[in-house]
Amino acid sequence: MTNKEERLKTIEQFIGQKKVLSFEKLVQSVNVSVITVRRDLRALNYMTSYTHRGQFITLPKIPCFDNNGIWFFHEIGFSQYGNSLESILKLIDKSKQGVSREELENILKISISKQIQTLIGQEKLNRVKLGSKYIYLPEEVMKNKKKKYRLIGSRQTEDYFEKDVRKKDLIVLLKAVLEHNRIKMTSLKQLVKKYSLKLPLKKVEKLLLENQLIEKKKP
Repeated sequence: MTNKEERLKTIEQFIGQKKVLSFEKLVQSVNVSVITVRRDLRALNYMTSYTHRGQFITLPKIPCFDNNGIWFFHEIGFSQYGNSLESILKLIDKSKQGVSREELENILKISISKQIQTLIGQEKLNRVKLGSKYIYLPEEVMKNKKKKYRLIGSRQTEDYFEKDVRKKDLIVLLKAVLEHNRIKMTSLKQLVKKYSLKLPLKKVEKLLLENQLIEKKKP
């Protein structure tokens, strides 16, 4: 099959009949090189599954996505947002109250522990610990103090957001503590402001107090 137009039509019809099939199966069916099939699929704006290591494909007009932008063909999952990493980020941003890992897994029908660790490493997640669970917060909540307070309230929280912490900020703080042995809380705030450190101040104060590296406020 050498004519591109005929080839594209054949591929489109074949996928349309099957709805979803593996890339390997498609290559065998059209009997052309892998490179040619990939090029033809790009021309058809194909989609790959976020489950099964992306081995399955479909075309954009076939899926009937739910409100979360997810569609399953039997146990094969596709997302409007592409791969599992992008899907997790989009689902978090779409949530108004934040979302837990368990809730994300319930939507995506896969374990996402590795993806969460990857996104944390890329500093793309905002999370807060409520009780024994982490809640992943959308950017809108993070930027709005009132919304964040309404969400977190007075519940027991860990005042720590991975996205806001940079290694160089911690190094600057450590140098200051070592140089002065102890620092005042007011000095800590000035230090954070002076060097534009992105640090969760309450968390830092708590750690320094626990290790007797900061002077307590006078009553």
